[in-house]
Amino acid sequence: MKPLDIAKPSIRTEVLGEVTPGDPSTWQPNSFDEWEGRERVRAYLSVWTQQMDEERRLRSLYAKLIFGLVSFEVVAAFILLLLLGSGTITLDAGLLKILFPAVLTQVFGLAYLVTKYLFNQPMKHAIPKAGEK
Repeated sequence: MKPLDIAKPSIRTEVLGEVTPGDPSTWQPNSFDEWEGRERVRAYLSVWTQQMDEERRLRSLYAKLIFGLVSFEVVAAFILLLLLGSGTITLDAGLLKILFPAVLTQVFGLAYLVTKYLFNQPMKHAIPKAGEK
């Protein structure tokens, strides 16, 4: 016996055998209401899963777009600062006193909005409680 085989559970197919439709170990609905309830739960879970997947996809898209926008803005401000430092372009000092704090404020503001509303918000479509339609 290999060392890895010890950790694997043993499967006893000769005892369990194959499950057949009339086997008492399989679940079958006792009434139409029970079957309808099971199908309703299955439909709710299927639709809810699709909605959650779509919501996750949209949240991911928004996060990537916002991150790209903020990254572009920070890189542009850094390049502007490099050009000012090298003397390639000249700008008024008053403009720089407004520009860089505004860029930082926008970056921190967007980071706050993303973390507060995009990732900390519970999913909008919760599973309905039993009996709700």
